[in-house]
Amino acid sequence: MRKNKLEKLEFYTSLTSAILVYMLVYLQYSKGNEVWWLILIAAILMTANTYVKYKKINKL
Repeated sequence: MRKNKLEKLEFYTSLTSAILVYMLVYLQYSKGNEVWWLILIAAILMTANTYVKYKKINKL
């Protein structure tokens, strides 16, 4: 049971981090920074990681 709670915590922290990185992408894009797309790639990868953690929790 304790392992399940830890996995849920990992999922929530990953989700929060991905949301914050998407907000960073938006801010960089709106300011006209030319490297916003690199941050977008990192955000997409973080979202994929969050999805994997979600599937792991949903499987249990």
